[in-house]
Amino acid sequence: MKKMFTVLIAAFLFLLAADDCMAQFSKMSIGDYGVESITPESFSSVSGTVWVKVNNPMEGFTVSDIHGMVYKKGSPFIQGTASDFRVSSGDSKVTVSGRAALCPGASIWSVLGLIFFEPSDYSVDLSLRITLDSGESRVVEKRGMPVSELLKLK
Repeated sequence: MKKMFTVLIAAFLFLLAADDCMAQFSKMSIGDYGVESITPESFSSVSGTVWVKVNNPMEGFTVSDIHGMVYKKGSPFIQGTASDFRVSSGDSKVTVSGRAALCPGASIWSVLGLIFFEPSDYSVDLSLRITLDSGESRVVEKRGMPVSELLKLK
């Protein structure tokens, strides 16, 4: 599951960098990141916390309404949500908690297969709301992001 959390971090960073409407994100730089914790909730779901170091030279912002889906060979595989978080101006360490669950039809054996993770088999959909401290707000969505491309952003 650590690999899937890394994929979701990369998807989020890509989404911010690709959002043309809010040019401030192109000036933001991402440092180290990692998985703080992963806790099984059942045979088909986990909760976890990830962190990322961010240098944001522009105004702060809040990210909310975070929803994502990971597809394996085009079929829904893992769906997840994350808690709202804030990125302050300047250097900060941002911590995000979330929950991921297997989609109907995906089995725990599929997750065990991630030991032999092949990025080209996976894609990600992500949706979130970005609200700048100035009050400007926008929903940003990206569909079908290839995981193989996202992992090149690390």
